[in-house]
Amino acid sequence: MTDWSDSSDAVAEQYEDSGNLNARISLHEEYSTAERDFRSWQFDQFECDSGTRILVVGCGPAELWETNAERIPANWSVTLTDFSPGMVDEARENVPADGTFSFRVADASNLPFEDDSFDAATANHMLYHVPDRDSAIRELRRVLKPDGTLYATANGDGHIGELFEVMESALNTSVSHATGFTLDNGREQLERQFSAVERRQYVDSLAVTDVDPLIAYILSREDVDESSVGNLRKAFEKRFEDGVFHVTKNTGMFVAHE
Repeated sequence: MTDWSDSSDAVAEQYEDSGNLNARISLHEEYSTAERDFRSWQFDQFECDSGTRILVVGCGPAELWETNAERIPANWSVTLTDFSPGMVDEARENVPADGTFSFRVADASNLPFEDDSFDAATANHMLYHVPDRDSAIRELRRVLKPDGTLYATANGDGHIGELFEVMESALNTSVSHATGFTLDNGREQLERQFSAVERRQYVDSLAVTDVDPLIAYILSREDVDESSVGNLRKAFEKRFEDGVFHVTKNTGMFVAHE
């Protein structure tokens, strides 16, 4: 099966708005076993002083910032960017109109900002979509100040492996995985531009008690359609144990700086 995440046209269609993304996020939010939700954990990792200028690349609907709105210092300046105009519009609707945020449609591989413009940057679960990742990482290094920090989240080997196993069984084909930038190969890519790269793990798994959110998650992908629902439902139902479908997660963050 072709990996739709490597196709710029497919990715653009997937992220025209937040519909597909929300179907995937909601599964994690509803059935997570983590002690702390992921968006709050992400914000916990920021080591930013007062007056910090932050660039957000691939902001999506700005869920990280919406979730942590009350924790954002008044003197931070946060620039939210995404390659999708629809996502930028949704981000603008979701965060407080208090002067903290600015918005811009931007390509991560060709950022429209001057050198040394930001104290910190985030790239959350998006670098694997960028066709020219080396250019994107180089651009992130360029727009960061010499002592600036990049926070980049990603998934690693085995992430939601049980879900992929069921998909492959039901669809009778191999299923594409986003492997261009992961917790297992991302460090090497970042180290081409950053001298210090730390990996931080987010401890979590899923305990799913309803098959419908699993079906919705899979249908949000570019490479699956409604004709597969019957087979998927049967395959998932066979894997429930005592009313629960257990899913392994492998998610975390790279913190990169000079």
